[in-house]
Amino acid sequence: MSEAASGVLAASMWSWAALVSDPVRATRQAARARGEALVVDATPPTPGGGPLLSRTQRGPRLLDAPTKNDGLVEEFDRLAEAYDFYVRPFSVPLFSEALDMLAPLLTPDARVLDAGCGPGRELRAVARRVPDGEVVGVDLAAGMVVGAHRAAWAAGLDNTAFVQSDVGDLPRDLDGAFDLVYNCLAHHHYPDPAAAAAGIRRCLRPGGHYAIIDPGPQWFVRLASALSLAGDPGWIGFHTPEQFRVLLEGAGFVDVRWYDLLPGFGIALARVPD
Repeated sequence: MSEAASGVLAASMWSWAALVSDPVRATRQAARARGEALVVDATPPTPGGGPLLSRTQRGPRLLDAPTKNDGLVEEFDRLAEAYDFYVRPFSVPLFSEALDMLAPLLTPDARVLDAGCGPGRELRAVARRVPDGEVVGVDLAAGMVVGAHRAAWAAGLDNTAFVQSDVGDLPRDLDGAFDLVYNCLAHHHYPDPAAAAAGIRRCLRPGGHYAIIDPGPQWFVRLASALSLAGDPGWIGFHTPEQFRVLLEGAGFVDVRWYDLLPGFGIALARVPD
């Protein structure tokens, strides 16, 4: 990844947010103010799972052996402190819109997994919405996991826990544990999307949901792929809504749907059968 390409990518992200995403989001917020229900058509498992790891785990759980994909996250580890600032102007409005869309699934006692938590900004927002539940953050980059843990505890969010793990090889003690698994701008970094989808399905309860917040429309995938390849550390590839459907149905999910969020981005939402 070249520094010049990263600079162009960062400038593009900031410009896209200011010129395209923010005006569209303002329109959507106005629609909500008029009473329009811009939310996913989904029902969570009840009751929610409540706390689990946060009751006993006071520090981040780190791997004690290297993984085959460590090389993909070396850049993220090196940039752990700066990454949040780098993506914030772009990711904050996108995830704020996603939170509003996912509101029916974020019950106060929901147990949630962030599968690619990075520095934990999105995770902290979710934790505030599930005060009687829990959010567990998973990331393969140790620096991200440590930094996200520190930030969450500094914010007084003790309903959080953090685990260093490859999303394609999630710990077995997470099997069947979660009501909702999500990722935000992380799926295009997964080296093996099929393994990740299968592992995430394994970690969900019957009736639980998987939400992927990422680029999707074909026009945007074509526009953004070349720049992402050159400037986004660890970028693997985007999926279109149809590709998400094939991927998630292949992993055993049902009711796979695509919800538009902001121009170029949306949520691929799928459910584990009851």
